Amino acid sequence: MLRRGRSLTLRAAAIFISIYLATFVAGLAVVGSASLSSAGERHHAGPDVATAFALEDLRLDRNGPAFRRDGAFARLAALNPPLWLIVETGGRRYTFGPVPAAALRVFGEYRGIVQAAKFHVPGTARPWSDAIVSRRDTPSGGLWIAAGGIDPATISLGNSFRYFLTQGLLPVLLALGLMGLIAMLVALPLLTRALRPLTADVEAIRPDRPDRRIRESEVPRELLPLVRGLNAALDRLSGELTRRKRFIADVAHELRTPLAILSLQIEALQAPEGKEDLRRVVTRLSQLVAQMLDVERLSMADHPGREIDLVGVAREVVTDMAPLALAAGYEIGLDAPSGPVTVAGDPQALGRALANLVGNAVAHGGGAGNIRVAVGEDRSVEVSDSGPGIPQALRPQLFEPFSRARWDRDGCGLGLHLTREIMRAHGGEARLVESVDGACFRLEFTN
Repeated sequence: MLRRGRSLTLRAAAIFISIYLATFVAGLAVVGSASLSSAGERHHAGPDVATAFALEDLRLDRNGPAFRRDGAFARLAALNPPLWLIVETGGRRYTFGPVPAAALRVFGEYRGIVQAAKFHVPGTARPWSDAIVSRRDTPSGGLWIAAGGIDPATISLGNSFRYFLTQGLLPVLLALGLMGLIAMLVALPLLTRALRPLTADVEAIRPDRPDRRIRESEVPRELLPLVRGLNAALDRLSGELTRRKRFIADVAHELRTPLAILSLQIEALQAPEGKEDLRRVVTRLSQLVAQMLDVERLSMADHPGREIDLVGVAREVVTDMAPLALAAGYEIGLDAPSGPVTVAGDPQALGRALANLVGNAVAHGGGAGNIRVAVGEDRSVEVSDSGPGIPQALRPQLFEPFSRARWDRDGCGLGLHLTREIMRAHGGEARLVESVDGACFRLEFTN
């Protein structure tokens, strides 16, 4: 089973989320460290953190304020023995820790006047002198709260992160992150449009057009190294394939002369014993060499563009093949329109493709019956016989090179393969079609 490649969209989303989270955490660290700094006259955020944690864990009863023992405020107080807290609600005032008298006095002055204010406790050294007083709304009602006595060095990054989240920043950050992610997912399909020229160029590279390459001028700059590498690889492959094709063609061409000489020498033999067998072997080798040359010539040639008449080609093939068919016990005929059916192509190559089909019908048609060649108005040619047909087991490999039903007969198994290659070189296709009796092959011209 083939594994599906990873989605670029999912990968881009994962990268975006990672960068966003890293930026978010780094930003909190920078903001937190800056806000917790006690340098100069600037107030640090320690009292704000203590106030936020206290409001989370605060429980008021008749004995005064109480905090959860395992809460964030309790852990912060354990690290800061000087931490103090003043809470006033419902006309009652509660204190926690060593509240400086000056802090009580300032609390009394600011309470009811300001909504929130930062101040320094007189007579207390920094950074413990930094304090805050503010009015807060709770489920049980409004209250005034003041806090101080915090060493900013005791507030961890986790405490700072938790504090900023309690200030209502989390929904805003999540909304911003979600908007950025949606924008990226919407932008990805728009960016992939830039790859459409690249995809079109890749699809245009076919066996019959090995010279096609990906246009570097149409490729985004970021993909240019990849495209240049692909074009270089295609150049190397094309050069190697061309050398191999020329080698096969040269070998086949060089074999024709020795085979012709050998054929003449066989004909000159006086003794008839084995002469027919030698003639058949040489004929088979000559056919193999000729078909190898045809395949290589077609693979290296450009698409043929000459206008030819399919009816004329079919009539010529039937005329040439009639003596062979009649001698083998068949009746052969041509069904064609009265007018011409024109296609663009090579008449010799198309005639050879059609002759291969007629030759197959003679060889495998059962030695009796009819062989019909039919030319259609839709620029198709069918060759059918009334023989036993093609076994199902042979059909998947029928057009593969050297595929043969029986190896005890003449032939080299290249006829159907050559026919298909000729048709593909003409922008068409050769296929086996279903028929009631025998076998029926169809040549289709689609271009």
